[in-house]
Amino acid sequence: MSGKGSLRSRWRASLAVLAVTSAAIGASAASAAPLSRVAVRPYARGAALAISCSSELAPDLQSFSLSNPPRLIFDLPGVALAPDQPSSLRMAAAGIRQVRIGQFQAEPPKVRLVLDLETDSAPPWRRAEGDKPGEFVLVFGERGPLALKPPVIEKVGDTALVRISGAGSLPYCAATLDSPPRVYADLTDASLEAASHQPFEAGPIRELRMAQQPDASGHPVARIVVELARPTPYVIYRDGCDLVLAIGAEPWALPLPPYHPAGRLEGKRIVVDPGHGGHDIGAPAIAGPPPEPPFEKDIVLDLGRRLAALLESEGAAVTMTREDDSYLPLQRRAAIANDLHADAFVSLHCNSYRSPDLLCGTSVYYDHVNSVELAQLVQQELVSALGTDDKGVRNANFAVIRRTQGPGILVETAYINHQGDRARLTNPNFRERAARAILQGVIRFLSQTPQEPAAGE
Repeated sequence: MSGKGSLRSRWRASLAVLAVTSAAIGASAASAAPLSRVAVRPYARGAALAISCSSELAPDLQSFSLSNPPRLIFDLPGVALAPDQPSSLRMAAAGIRQVRIGQFQAEPPKVRLVLDLETDSAPPWRRAEGDKPGEFVLVFGERGPLALKPPVIEKVGDTALVRISGAGSLPYCAATLDSPPRVYADLTDASLEAASHQPFEAGPIRELRMAQQPDASGHPVARIVVELARPTPYVIYRDGCDLVLAIGAEPWALPLPPYHPAGRLEGKRIVVDPGHGGHDIGAPAIAGPPPEPPFEKDIVLDLGRRLAALLESEGAAVTMTREDDSYLPLQRRAAIANDLHADAFVSLHCNSYRSPDLLCGTSVYYDHVNSVELAQLVQQELVSALGTDDKGVRNANFAVIRRTQGPGILVETAYINHQGDRARLTNPNFRERAARAILQGVIRFLSQTPQEPAAGE
């Protein structure tokens, strides 16, 4: 009798909890963005999930994977599930058996998508734009080349933005040419239905051309050429699913759009080392005496904090060698990375030269052969994103990277005693661009497949 009473009490308590939870979800849904629809779509040689939200803006996305059984998880914070949304969808493609959908958290609201996998290896995936406001698509598995649409040109003040829709996930390289002045970007795994060109009568852009390049590696390459009326600075950056080429007097000073992480560094350990600190000011803006600010130690600390936050948003376990204006010996900085068996070590610096205003630009240094590729990828991303002079990737016997056993680099972001570079370094938008560029280089170097996190589902 007591057993039946206990069971009945637990059953009533469960109903009460369910009623409270349902009420909480209903209350929070009023202030949350409703998730109106999740649907499976065929996509090239893989599959896709189309996710629609009753809002002009697509929600943020957080991702990680779990094992036993293997699952790929996507969380959508600030979103409430529509009551008529099915709780599961059959997918049966790209190594995915089914998709389970639920309101994981009521306050603050969060919807969770759980993809049950066939194997322990999570399929490659990327986020792409949907066909209407508030919709985005998760694309899984192998895919063919991206069919590029003609770029769209926007104006922000005196800066022209050449927006290439859907190309944000593509590998690219960009450079300038002379006679006539022009900027070009080669996009790998992209195809064009036909070559095209579009002339312009006014503004910094004289002509916009697109052409398919010879396919020598098995990956088609599409080239975008922006011919200019005169030599003009440019930067190139990812804006969600798009790739944007910004051309103007100070394109690096433009604010960046919000960053959308995709869980690409889950399980990775990364050490961020803001150089100098404390009594060691690093390079000053003006040598003096006395030396005049801004000082290298302050600029790279802000840059390090930005980079650490971005890395953590992608799921990495990040350790900073210093988080305030303190000094740490070089051997201790390297020891932190070695003790953690870090997957990457990034030391942040500003360059300087004995003659002010003579040298400018960005360079990345390495010591060991296991760091060459990381240095090359970070340098590529930095030069494209910052529009600084490319001072190249260099081998150097700097103690902090010489003592680091795993992949380690030293980034010289720009010259603090060059007037033009200093204007960049003291601009927070420039430092944010630098942090995102380093992040992208690290992501390209390390695996982009989400790994199992420390916590459970």
